[in-house]
Parts: sequence; structure tokens; C-alpha cells
Amino acid sequence: MRQFAVFMFAALTLAPLSQAHAFSLKQGGATSQPAGHFQFCKRGGRHCGSHKEAGPAKLTDARMNALNSVNRRVNGSIRAASDMVVHGVAEHWKEGGRSGDCEDFAMKKRSMLLGRGFHPSQLRLAKTRLRNGEAHIVLVVRTDKGDFVLDNLTNKVKPWRSTNMRFLKMQSFSNDNLWVRVRG
Repeated sequence: MRQFAVFMFAALTLAPLSQAHAFSLKQGGATSQPAGHFQFCKRGGRHCGSHKEAGPAKLTDARMNALNSVNRRVNGSIRAASDMVVHGVAEHWKEGGRSGDCEDFAMKKRSMLLGRGFHPSQLRLAKTRLRNGEAHIVLVVRTDKGDFVLDNLTNKVKPWRSTNMRFLKMQSFSNDNLWVRVRG
């Protein structure tokens, strides 16, 4: 009976961690850094460099409200426009601005969440593929309740599995310049 009680205690104690792990993107091996991100970092961008991993953010009601607020605020403040239209080039990553494309939205959201106490390792830029085949960049927030996506195509913050996107690669948890494949 005592062994059963110890087993049940361990199972109940580990359940939230393993459940969150099941709802998190899995990091694979190193892959290429998107060209636009590489150029952004070369220009001295803020979303570049190495840092210590902090582990998942504790997802409180206040933090979920912050995610929703930042997502809606940035989505409403930037006019969607391609880099070709805005800058005359195929790829030009920047943080925010009056108009821009998906990565500009994602990097602005990342900056705002850093200002609200999230750690850089909890905020990952990720390259995805939409159902129509188009490449798309989103912000992934790693929490103890799983990974959530902030996307300029919707004001709703969603668990990554509910996005209808195929995740290809994302920034590593310990180095913003290092991009890794997404497994699974």
C-alpha cells in the first residue's frame, strides 16, 4: 500500500509537468537562420545573442491577459504590408513600425513582452507554413501550460496545436541567433 501511495504521489506531482511538455514544441537539431533575421542581427537588432535558459513562464491569469493584450495591441497598430511594398526588397526584418509583415509583428510583440517581465528564452520566433503553403513567422511563448502562439492573422492567442500551421523551425532556447528544427 505504501509503494502505491508513493507511486500515486509521484504521478500526481509530475502530471502537470508532463502534460505541459506534451503541449510544447520539441526542439530538434540546428538549421539555417532565416536570411532576414541574419541581416537584422547584423544591423544590431535586439532579438539577437545568447542568454541563459529560464525555463517556461508560469502562466498566471495576469500573464495570459498580458499575452492577449499585447497580441491585440500590436495587431491593431501595424498595417500589414509586404517587405517588397514597404522597403523594396524581398526580406527586411524590423521591430514594429507603422506597416510591416508577419516577422515585424512578432518581433514587436516579443519586445513588449520582454518589457513585461518575460525572459528571452520564453519568447521564440518560429517559422511556420500556413495551409496555403505560405511561409509565416509567429511568436511562440513557452509556459508551464504549454506553448502559445501570438499571430498577426488573429487576435486570439492559441496553443500551438490549435493554429493549423506546420512548424518548421524556431529560435533556440539559449541563443536567439541559433535556429533549430521543430520535431514532431
